[in-house]
Amino acid sequence: MMAKFKLVAEPTFKCKVLIPRAGQEDGEIEFTFKHYIPKELENFETEFKGKPLVSYLLKIITGWSLDDEFNEANLDTLLQNYPASGSAIIKTYSRELFGVREKN
Repeated sequence: MMAKFKLVAEPTFKCKVLIPRAGQEDGEIEFTFKHYIPKELENFETEFKGKPLVSYLLKIITGWSLDDEFNEANLDTLLQNYPASGSAIIKTYSRELFGVREKN
């Protein structure tokens, strides 16, 4: 049964992100993301220009499925240990938010 459609989206949504790991299979982390409307996202380009990636990610993520607490230091640890994680998170967020589905 399909969920009832609401005109205004929920303020957050959960999505699983595959994190590339060198020499291993991708790891999976479920993130809780903030839902922003396109008008709000337009300002992000100037707001985060020249700032560390972790700053942007803290704006769009509210939590994760890891046992480790979600905070700036731990998010930065993820980014440092798994360099492709940042782009994987952003791609998944954008794909989910804008409804871009991959075809089988």
